[in-house]
Amino acid sequence: MQTKEQAIDAVRRTLPTDFDVLEDNIIEKEYGWVIFSQTKRYIETGDPTFMEVGSGGVLVEKHTGRLIEFGSAYPTEINLQIYEAGYLAYDDFDLVVISTSNSEEAVSLLYGLGITYVKPEVQEETTWRIPKTFSVQQLRARLRHLPCRFNLGSAYFKWEALERMKASNTLQFELVPNEGLRNEI
Repeated sequence: MQTKEQAIDAVRRTLPTDFDVLEDNIIEKEYGWVIFSQTKRYIETGDPTFMEVGSGGVLVEKHTGRLIEFGSAYPTEINLQIYEAGYLAYDDFDLVVISTSNSEEAVSLLYGLGITYVKPEVQEETTWRIPKTFSVQQLRARLRHLPCRFNLGSAYFKWEALERMKASNTLQFELVPNEGLRNEI
């Protein structure tokens, strides 16, 4: 079990030497602390020209001490919702579709995830692995053989589409940690 002071120290150890923790801005939750940092020069002067932008803070889990860097794409409240929904539990997820009640709606929902695959192509002794998005037809074909599994990678930018999938009740699915699966055709 981490203390707040241990959490602050853990984040400090990850920062460049010209940065420090904004101790007055720490958000405490039952599962951990969201700790923000800024340049020392900004902290000392308050001058916004010395501010660094682009950090969503770091969540330090109380029970594990794990540090989870939040992106700056979403406000802190949304980052916390994404964490609380379990979408940051792993860096690399697989989506396992177990059943569908409406295959066309299921295809539409899966298409909204932008799941990619790779078809390795060899050209002049170089193997190219350029990601391509699964087409509607490819998704339909995959759903004919359930359960089927797709590697999603990070769920951070896919959380809204995953929430729509949950709310629709069209698909019964699981998100599981990836154990080496790659979407190669």
